[in-house]
Amino acid sequence: MNKHYRLTVHLKDVQKTDAYTGKRIKTSKGKFQNETKRKIFNTLSFRVKDQEEANKILAGVRKEYTIAKGTSPEKKDKFGQELINLSFIN
Repeated sequence: MNKHYRLTVHLKDVQKTDAYTGKRIKTSKGKFQNETKRKIFNTLSFRVKDQEEANKILAGVRKEYTIAKGTSPEKKDKFGQELINLSFIN
């Protein structure tokens, strides 16, 4: 039986990017172009085999990004801590 985990990391201060919606719209000049929207991708998700692999990936994420910290005082177990989740999947 294979055991796999999903590592989810929430990021802070991520730049917005242009994403294509798949729709084509007509411009004021009568030409068709792809419709774009500004999106923010502030969550990274990885499939890992064990805790060791998760720690290696997490170290790489920490070098490149800033991990968000919990800001809601109602969630006392997450308040002020990095928002990282490691969950079991098949």
